[in-house]
Amino acid sequence: MIAWTMTREELEQDVQAYRKARLARLTGVRGWLTLIGKVWLGQGRHTVGADPGSDIVLPAGRAPAKLATLTVADGTVRLDVEGNADVFARGERVDTLELRSDARQAPDDVTFGTLSFQLLERGEAFALRIRDSESVARKSFPGIPTYAIDPTWRIVARLEPFGTAKEMAIEDGDGRLQTYLCPGVAHFQKDSQRASLLPLYEHRDERLFVLFRDLTSRDETYGAGRFLYAPPPEEGRVLLDFNKAFNPPCAFTPHAVCPLPPSENMLPLRIEAGEKRPLASE
Repeated sequence: MIAWTMTREELEQDVQAYRKARLARLTGVRGWLTLIGKVWLGQGRHTVGADPGSDIVLPAGRAPAKLATLTVADGTVRLDVEGNADVFARGERVDTLELRSDARQAPDDVTFGTLSFQLLERGEAFALRIRDSESVARKSFPGIPTYAIDPTWRIVARLEPFGTAKEMAIEDGDGRLQTYLCPGVAHFQKDSQRASLLPLYEHRDERLFVLFRDLTSRDETYGAGRFLYAPPPEEGRVLLDFNKAFNPPCAFTPHAVCPLPPSENMLPLRIEAGEKRPLASE
């Protein structure tokens, strides 16, 4: 059940708990701050290691000069470990493995010391995502400035539904298209200003995913826009709590690729709620 109304105290507790959990995810050993690389893989063999001549170069001191090779062929990616490196996946040490991508069930998480690798699959293309739990970004993270919690930014919008959810192609930072379903147009009013936006289903009917930009994107919040999750529509209404608006992963690392807000979600007002532009790491 959606709590359409909250007291100020309830809202403070709700948003503070959300922000605490959000910060824990971001700064965790699997958070976006650990991301140190993403490399698109062409067909053929790719060397991986700390040797500067490697196709995929790992941080010095974190891996041997030659750690492994990746071979892309016939729609698969095979990992072959070099020498006696202690590389782990699926709960055991591995020497060779056909990697399961994030498009499959139980995708592989390959680890070596503080490093880990995940295979991404986008259409017919593959990329290797590289993480380091001891990354500089994670160890020196200065936190995220936020606006004060404001009950007036917890807004109940009216949903004007489409007859059938509309498929929308949303461009990401790599210029690729990501497909989502949109149930309709959410209309709301803040003070004397009216606005509308298109919420999307991130996963079928589970929750709504809102990508938006507003006038604060020019000076106080992340320029490419912010994200917001919302419960699924109920009785023609959508709950938009902008106090929980957050920066996309690409605000924290150049190695993340994020979907960009559609033009319909460029809001002509200042949404002074949620997260502000991230601070620079020292």
